[in-house]
Amino acid sequence: MSQYVHRQLLRAMRTAADHPDPAVREAALERVERWQQVIDGVADGTLRIGSRRPLAELPAWVTLRVVRGGFATGKAAAAIPPAVDERLRAQRLGIEATRQAIFESWLTPEGLAELEVLLETGAYNVGFPEHAVLLSVAALLRHGADDSVRALLDEVAPLAGSLRFSPYPGAPSPLRPGQVSRWTARQVAGALEKARINPRVAAEREALTVWLPLTDKVVAFWAGIVEAPAFDEGRIDEARALVADYDQAAQQHTRCRKYRRPGENLPILIDALRQAIDGQGTWPPGRVRHVLSRIEAKRGLPGSKRSDDLRARQAVAASRPLHAEVAVVVADRVAQLRGDVGLTDFPAASAPVSDEEATDVVPAGTPLPASVLRTLRLGFVSDLEELIELGVVPSAEVLASLVPQLTAGQVASSADDPLVGALLAAIYRAFRQRRSLLLLNLERQVRFKELPWVAALQGLTASGPLDDPLVLARRLGSVVLDAFPGTILPNGFIREYGTLLDMAQVRLPLTEELAADIFMGRFSPKFQQAAKVAAELLRGSLYERYYGIDYAAVLGLPEPDGHGNVEEFDRMVAGDVPAGRSVAANGQIIERQQILTTHNLAVLVKLGVQPGRSWTELAHRAAGRSFELLERARNSPWPLPAIKNAAYAWRQAVFFLSICGDDTATEALRDLPGATIWPAARILDDLTRCHQGEPVTPFTGWTQGPHWAQSTVLGNRKPPRWWTPPSATP
Repeated sequence: MSQYVHRQLLRAMRTAADHPDPAVREAALERVERWQQVIDGVADGTLRIGSRRPLAELPAWVTLRVVRGGFATGKAAAAIPPAVDERLRAQRLGIEATRQAIFESWLTPEGLAELEVLLETGAYNVGFPEHAVLLSVAALLRHGADDSVRALLDEVAPLAGSLRFSPYPGAPSPLRPGQVSRWTARQVAGALEKARINPRVAAEREALTVWLPLTDKVVAFWAGIVEAPAFDEGRIDEARALVADYDQAAQQHTRCRKYRRPGENLPILIDALRQAIDGQGTWPPGRVRHVLSRIEAKRGLPGSKRSDDLRARQAVAASRPLHAEVAVVVADRVAQLRGDVGLTDFPAASAPVSDEEATDVVPAGTPLPASVLRTLRLGFVSDLEELIELGVVPSAEVLASLVPQLTAGQVASSADDPLVGALLAAIYRAFRQRRSLLLLNLERQVRFKELPWVAALQGLTASGPLDDPLVLARRLGSVVLDAFPGTILPNGFIREYGTLLDMAQVRLPLTEELAADIFMGRFSPKFQQAAKVAAELLRGSLYERYYGIDYAAVLGLPEPDGHGNVEEFDRMVAGDVPAGRSVAANGQIIERQQILTTHNLAVLVKLGVQPGRSWTELAHRAAGRSFELLERARNSPWPLPAIKNAAYAWRQAVFFLSICGDDTATEALRDLPGATIWPAARILDDLTRCHQGEPVTPFTGWTQGPHWAQSTVLGNRKPPRWWTPPSATP
């Protein structure tokens, strides 16, 4: 961990010192400061890395500033000086602009009345969960929960002098239930502002607007005197002017190197001009005539119809604004919209440039180029399925980032009072922006309901959810399998899914992907429970035979002991691979666990998820993804990540084949692209032999040393020891 932290610090320092973009350097300086806070906190003992409560003086529910890898900096996210809106409020009330004074002002009758208005209008914004504390107080008082208010204030009062517990000014969300967007308008505008001119396009425009007109002038000059034996004084002056124009252009316009390269037409003609000037009219006629003949043959000399037609077409191309120039105009347009939601009126946002928006380089009526439309589409507001169809959601990870927007609506429905529901939804969205901590020793992240003000508000929701969270859970399960059958469920998705199941009071084990570099060699009880769910579904299946699993032994595992240990399960998974020996060894153990549990796929099936596509089609798509990744690995100098992900996709394909129960579906896999190329062909051969009852070595991703799929030599592979029965483990 220490090496990792210091590497990140050094990387940030190098970026802060060397990067050409000032904005990037500034961001890197902030990272340097935060990584230094991590190092200082660990050094003086104030930070306990790996604990869900890294700072002893702060409760676990406090949102901390967390850097890459889950390292807490020791600073609370809400611990900032009073903002502009708070200072103005303090000035209006005639109080000191300190955290403590501002906090206490909200608890006066006048302050509580302001909070009540905010609740009723929805004119607030919750950036961090802590910003909803005082709104929660008002909501609790609204329902007569005085005891809950006192308990909540006792909990947060010690931190009232350092953390912001009040909301920011805002406005009610214009989105309808179920609508999501990948980006907000503010994010879209920021991306458009950063649009950079394509160097090749910029070079082309430079050629069209600077170098070609200059070339035509020089060519026209020579074409007019090429047969003359010498220059007169007027010609010498004209030659000097052309050379000066060339030298100035070469100094100011450096994107096109062609026009400064010796041997190209323009430099040759300019050199001839220099010779004529120096020699007062002496020049190499043969070389000039050769260049002119080449130009005439290619496009015609200046003044000819061929040349004029070409230059007219080029002038039209040069007059078109660059994509980056249009992006700046559209960025200004989007910046005027509400920034905290997506583009609710996409047709207006994507319309051609208006008269009011037109600039010197971007005329009115200019249609938006594809690159700008792609960026705008990231802010498109719609339902999840349409965003996937449009390509706005290209991966399971991106899908997972959108799910909290849907879950928040489910959270809101759990409250009888719609104002309380709206507040809970706002808190939930802010909570899901909270970065996970690096945790050790099977500790778990702080959960939403552990926030004291959330727990108090949920005490007002005794009637339970108004909407069935299982409906949304099954829908999301179907969506993720249909769209990304060859990708394992990301941790963000699993976390949101767990929230929905908790709301539905469904007790099914969901398992996260564990980090191999911090794996402690032990699993929590939910992993064993997940393995038993898989065993009930897959006992006697192709999946069990292919991976050499004894699901009967899995079902016979003892329940966790009084300390929550599942030692027999740990030994079954580890087999002969010692945990902690290396990251690769840890990765092998974790992958075996994922195979045993199916990494949540069996849970989805037990929950009743029914994908829109058939299980056979999902199997083919997952296998196709695996073969695509294997091909990528073959052509990559760093093949192991692709091989690992290919093995994960293949595991999901085998699972889907097992669920569909169609033995003929395996042979159809051979028609997929890349299926006849090694190692995909070898993997398919193994699956066929498995169908025939032969033991095979399953395709897995993690290995200690070179992976067999990296080899280009086809040879025999000794089957490694796979699952070690618990009874045979010392």
